[in-house]
Amino acid sequence: MKNKSVYFYLRIILVFVFLTINAHIQTSRAQVVNQLLVVVGNQIITTRDLMQAVNLEYGQQQFSHLSLDAQNKAKQKQLSKLIDDLLLAHLAKKKGIEITAKEIDLTIKRVMEQNKMNDEELKKALEHQGMSLESYRIKLTRDLLRTKLINQEIKPHIILSDAEILSYARENSLFPENDAQIILSQILLPEAKTAAEKDKMKRTVAKIRKRLAKGESFASLAREFSTGPAANSGGKLGNFKKGQLLPEIETVAFGKLPVNQMSKIIHTRFGNHLIMVLKRNDPQAGQTREALAPEVETRIKNALFTEKVTHELEQMLVKLRQEVSVKYKN
Repeated sequence: MKNKSVYFYLRIILVFVFLTINAHIQTSRAQVVNQLLVVVGNQIITTRDLMQAVNLEYGQQQFSHLSLDAQNKAKQKQLSKLIDDLLLAHLAKKKGIEITAKEIDLTIKRVMEQNKMNDEELKKALEHQGMSLESYRIKLTRDLLRTKLINQEIKPHIILSDAEILSYARENSLFPENDAQIILSQILLPEAKTAAEKDKMKRTVAKIRKRLAKGESFASLAREFSTGPAANSGGKLGNFKKGQLLPEIETVAFGKLPVNQMSKIIHTRFGNHLIMVLKRNDPQAGQTREALAPEVETRIKNALFTEKVTHELEQMLVKLRQEVSVKYKN
């Protein structure tokens, strides 16, 4: 009986020791799991904060399937955002900007309505991402503070100029199509095969150029010298867009040839051409704000506004990092 009692007490002691050791192990694990990562001013970021942010952004399952390199990049991105949030919270406090419990409640209500969830379903969804409702409220507070700061300290100072809007529209081809067009005239001379024919053609071209320089019109010279079908109409061929002319002629006509100036000889399979661009429209001539569709202009403004807000926010954070201590702990 005595041996049984001893054995019984030994079992109790062993169980106690086991539980003590197990508790120590669990505590150690908890300490490892929730290490201090960064101190921002008098605020801290722990590994638990980081993983909650990561899980909320990517989802636990999706994150676990990422490569190790991708996981590290995701963690670094979220850590930077957490640091930014604390820096902005510091500035918000300095400027007396606060988020009330009512604002957070309304935000949570909107989230539940948009996702057709009740309180219990929201809690389960958060738990699935490794986050408590309280942690979620803290995150929402930081997000709302960021939004308030942007609305009060950045947006009122942003101005979009006409030049910026037009430049963005051109760079992104957002204007209605306005193809380059020309009105073209030509003097067509016969193909010159022999040396004598080539010499004769050169003399004819020199004569045309000389008389043109003296003030004669290209049209009258076309009527006299051109062998083309448009000779009787002063060599006028009509309106053309790119892709409607022989490549050899198009290169010159849509290139650097000035309006009302005769070209050099252009050789094609049809003969030798002297061309003159009588009129050239400027594709950018109609590129005004009035030419932009209202929805397109709105899209441009939103894009430029977002770009400027992002830039100003980055500058704000650079300044805050100089003012507020940011210390990494490992």
